[in-house]
Amino acid sequence: MNDLPKPWIILVDDDEDDRFLVHQAFRAYSSSYLLQALEKPEELFQLLDDSVVLPALILLDLNMPLMNGFEVLKQLRSRMVYDAIPIVILTTSDAESDRKLARDLGANSFLTKPPTLGQLLEIVIQLEQRWLVNR
Repeated sequence: MNDLPKPWIILVDDDEDDRFLVHQAFRAYSSSYLLQALEKPEELFQLLDDSVVLPALILLDLNMPLMNGFEVLKQLRSRMVYDAIPIVILTTSDAESDRKLARDLGANSFLTKPPTLGQLLEIVIQLEQRWLVNR
């Protein structure tokens, strides 16, 4: 019997449909993860401040009102306690300038949101293989 807790993944995305699709893709692929979807970056910081464990992965959208993903990434990477958390940008942007800025600010990876659930499922598989296996 495996008593280890499920790896905790946090998704921050202001788009309700995108949060739903990412959740569906993770559920379709595996029940081995606890995905927590948040609408606002402020919720992320509150959750992290209140938590005694760190998430295994943060998925972060760029295009959000009030505080965009670049600002969130910059704040996360400014606090050493969060250095070990892989942060993957998952956004509609495919601009090279966004990729470069995300990389410069400390993102571990940059992925463009695909148009279909099947393609999103492929991204979930990539995320697992790259960031979640053996963590």
